[in-house]
Amino acid sequence: MDIGKDAEKLPPLNALRHFEAVARLGSFAAAASDLHVTHWAVGKQIRLLEDWFGVALFERRSRGVVPTDEGAALLNDVRGAFARLSSSVTRLRQEPITRRITGVVRVNALASFALCWLIPRLADFQARYPDIDVRLSTTSRRLRYVGNAFDIGLRSGPEDAAGLISTTLMPDFRLPACSPLVLLSHPIRTVADLRNHTLLHSTSTRMAWSDWLRDAGAPGLQGARHLDFDHVYLQLGAAVEGLGVTLASLPLIEREIAAGRLVCPISEPAWRGPDYTLVVNTERADEPAIIAFKRWILSRATQGLEAPDQTRLRP
Repeated sequence: MDIGKDAEKLPPLNALRHFEAVARLGSFAAAASDLHVTHWAVGKQIRLLEDWFGVALFERRSRGVVPTDEGAALLNDVRGAFARLSSSVTRLRQEPITRRITGVVRVNALASFALCWLIPRLADFQARYPDIDVRLSTTSRRLRYVGNAFDIGLRSGPEDAAGLISTTLMPDFRLPACSPLVLLSHPIRTVADLRNHTLLHSTSTRMAWSDWLRDAGAPGLQGARHLDFDHVYLQLGAAVEGLGVTLASLPLIEREIAAGRLVCPISEPAWRGPDYTLVVNTERADEPAIIAFKRWILSRATQGLEAPDQTRLRP
């Protein structure tokens, strides 16, 4: 590729910068102020650009200027090019910074949260911070009893204790969920239809169904059968395999919903459990690797479900 010849085909880039400012602000004077140059300098750059293209780019009016049809078409392309350039510059400026951060981050999470939410996203963190080693462990114990064996904790609900700082990571909305195949023989159109289905439970969420059914106006409802599992991830796996209906934490089943492996046949009420929480051990909280992981996971969490999007959940 001959970069020199390609550059000869481009209009004056400084003139394009002045053109974008005038089009964005609607006047030569406002553009001059924005670019910290004189009104005369802006006018000169616009005339240079109009001579280069051989067409008028602005229509002069009493209260400013507006792009002509040709100017509007050019503006669309210029804005797109500037946006791509800005994105590239930002990425290149940040990349050396992230790649210089080294260290170890010890993350202790609930097993189901680690398996269903964190692990599928860790490749993104490793790509951004290849020199940070994430050491992941799982337990449901209160973090105050884990001691100093962790830097970042991921829990359901806050943990208040000396040396710990809790920050809300994301809300935990829960709805009945099942494999689409389960609905072929026994559709679920109302809460009462759950009587025809096996309800799935886990040790740590044994009361969740009772709480949801109470909010749904059917506190005494019983399923046709009940299956119990030691862990939430086993409960969710059973739902994917069509063994029954689970009351699922929506952040934990985002991938299954997107892939069509699970659906939520009843869209309300969306019962809210304790928020997922980021707990930081203050002992190493100021280390760059810990700060990098904290910023990353908070950013990824904001990309999840802040509230149930019913169009994504229904069969």
